[in-house]
Formats: sequence, C-alpha cells, structure tokens
Amino acid sequence: MKKIFLFLSVVVLLISGCSFDVHVITPVPMEEEVTLPPVTPIIFPVSETPFIPTDTPFVGFTPVPGFSLFYGARAVENPYDQSGRYSFPAGTKRIYVVWNYQNMRTGLTVKREWYLDGKLWLQREEPWDFEKYGAFGTIQDISIYDENVGLPSGMYQLKIYIDGLLQPIGAPTAGGAELWFNFEVQPEGVFSEAASPDLQWSAVILGEKRLIVRDKSGAPTDLFAGTQIPDMAWFPDSQHILFIDRESTGDQLWVADIQSRETTLLVQSDTKLGGITGLVISPDGHYIATSEGAGGDACFMPLHLLFIEMGATYKGARVFYQKQFTGLPVIADSSVYPGEVGSWRSNTQFVSPIKFTCVTDESLAGNYVFDLPTLTATKK
Repeated sequence: MKKIFLFLSVVVLLISGCSFDVHVITPVPMEEEVTLPPVTPIIFPVSETPFIPTDTPFVGFTPVPGFSLFYGARAVENPYDQSGRYSFPAGTKRIYVVWNYQNMRTGLTVKREWYLDGKLWLQREEPWDFEKYGAFGTIQDISIYDENVGLPSGMYQLKIYIDGLLQPIGAPTAGGAELWFNFEVQPEGVFSEAASPDLQWSAVILGEKRLIVRDKSGAPTDLFAGTQIPDMAWFPDSQHILFIDRESTGDQLWVADIQSRETTLLVQSDTKLGGITGLVISPDGHYIATSEGAGGDACFMPLHLLFIEMGATYKGARVFYQKQFTGLPVIADSSVYPGEVGSWRSNTQFVSPIKFTCVTDESLAGNYVFDLPTLTATKK
C-alpha cells in the first residue's frame, strides 16, 4: 500500500509540471440548483476508501496507457483565473471548479458529489464525453450557482469518481493528494480577504474581529482575535500583515508574522486610524502611510496624515506626523487634511490629495508630495 501511495504522489508531481493543449470554454452545463434549508456546520467525513488505480506499475516506471486520472482542482469565479481560492464572500453567485485530466477514454463513467457542511447537496453521474473533452486537458466549464440571491454560505466539498474510484483532486499531502476538494462561502457581513503579493497566502478577517491566514491548500492559522478589525494590508515580503484593531478607547496598529504567529503593537492612538486613507505600505515595505483622526466641525477637521517607519525586525517603528512636514500652507482658522487615499511615488515619497477647510482660494488644494527623508511637502 505504501508503494501505491508513493507512486501516486510521483505521478501527480510529474504531471503537475506539464501543460495541456485542450482548454474547454464552451456553453456551461450547470449543476442543478437546490433550495436548501438552514444547515448546521459539521466536520467533513474522511473517506475510508483509498485511491487504488486499476494498473499500478512499480515506482520509477512510466504510467501505463489508460491510467485515467483527475487532479489539481482549484475554485475560481472566472474560469480563466489561474490562482484559485478557498474562501468566497457572501452573495457569490457562481463558483467554477477547474481541474486537470489525463488518459480519459470513451466508456468511462464520471460522478461528482457536492457536499455542503458535510451533507450531500448535489450529485451528477454521466459518461465521459470524449468527443467534447478528449483524453487530456483541463475542465473549465463546471460550476455551481444561484443567480438570484447567491450561493448558500457554508463549507463546500467536491468528490469526483472515475468508474467508482475517488480521484486525487485536492491538496497535496505526505501520503498523496487528498481525495476531495474544499472551499467555503462566508456568511453575510463576516468576511474580507486579501491575497499575499506572492499569491501563496490569503489573509482573512472573520466576523470583523478575527484575523486568520490560509496557505494554498486552504488550511487556516489563527493570528489575532480583537474587538474590530476594519482594515489590513500585506507587506511586500508576503510574510507580514499590517492591521488595525478598533477599540472603544482608540485604535491600535499591529503587525503579524505569519510564520511565527507573533503579533506586535506598532501604534496606539486615542482616536481612529485609517479613516478614508486606509493603510498604504511603501514598495519596499519600509514605510506605512495612513491617517489619524475623524470628522470635524465647521472649519475644524482633526484629521491628518501619519507615517510609520518600520524597523528591520518589524517590531520597532518611528512615527512622523503631518505637522512635522514643512511646505504645507498655514492658514488661520483652517485645517489641512488628506481628502482621499494616496499612493507611493517611490520608496520614500508619498503623494496625497490635500484639502483645506474654510478657504476661498481653491488652488491651494491638490496633490502634495511628502518626502520622508527631508520631512518636506511640495505641491505637484
């Protein structure tokens, strides 16, 4: 049995590096729609039937002709998407599952079983359409959908069989690829997600207060549980996440290390961070641009830019306030504040749309370049 699983792992690794000529984008044969009652999430049942191919050569041999196989599934909203994902926001109306196949032939029977929160949801069984798909290629036209209100929230699992044999379509493990593929649709109002720059990780906020990270297999790791997490951003190294935790006494700015799972407090404020500017990290990850403050009254707008210089270990930080920059107009009984989200012009220069309260000279407003090394601001 160990030889069988080792052989399968080798087969999957060998074929995963290949590209295929057949890419099927045809009118989509949709899965059946089902109206579901509310469900209670449960743990998925683990298959007790190992994948045993009909013909199994010894490890090191070329797979025999006719060794039919499905592998490498991913879930996407667009069948052209190459990255795949494991979580979808509430209200998602259509999800495609794309997978590869090899050595298919006329006469084979393919069965798909869809589970929702551990319960059988949809089932399709049909002969392999060799005329349409051929022997080798990628399936890109299978989806589940609800075009009216969106797919039900919950954990989805797909199992696929060829002539009754479960296929290794899931994430790779030490014993071979999993015989199922999982993804989830989040409940209303509890989900936001951001992929890391290298697309190897996904940061997810659940229930507005829990930060987790998922690897490419979809396995979750808890990083932080707070009061309210309104915003987050990845550092360019794809190993650290910047996020705000909002409390009644003020906001906190944190950084999380996804490998060590360590979180470090960078800034403690007695008011709101982020506001309409969000969190904008410089291309090299050395600086963070954000804002501090909230709405004002008449000519008084207590909102200003805030810059954080990161330490080499992502633990130490220096803070620079908008009032430390020279070059901004000083007008009596007027406030100077960022009006929109800005952007980094370089690793050390940040461009922000600046506005003024209670002024008649509108030419003062516009884009200002904030230079961090010199602490100067210049109108473009």
